[in-house]
Amino acid sequence: MEKPNAETVAHYEALLPADPRVAPGKMFGHVCAFTGGHMFFGTFAQTLIARVGPDRVPELLDAEGLAQFEPMPGRPWREYVQFDPRAMDPDEARTLVADALEFTAGLPPKPRKVKAAKKK
Repeated sequence: MEKPNAETVAHYEALLPADPRVAPGKMFGHVCAFTGGHMFFGTFAQTLIARVGPDRVPELLDAEGLAQFEPMPGRPWREYVQFDPRAMDPDEARTLVADALEFTAGLPPKPRKVKAAKKK
């Protein structure tokens, strides 16, 4: 799986909201951001992804440069869109990421996983 380069990470960091609900992290080696235990924004190869919800994805697919996020062929993530930050207006990208934060922050917090005790 192709990792994001420094330019893609810089675009991600420039669009990351300065909000106390945002928790940085990684998923599958890609930098991403969480709120309430749910990922709402991140990198994937040299693109960015944002969780906007299943109702907004179809309307956003009409926008120039946005596609449904499909990390593996035939396996779309129904709540996420994918975009090339170099091909999108920065203000539109900021709005998209802010919308992703608001949508995802409205989800019930993800329960923390309890680690099982190791057997001896």
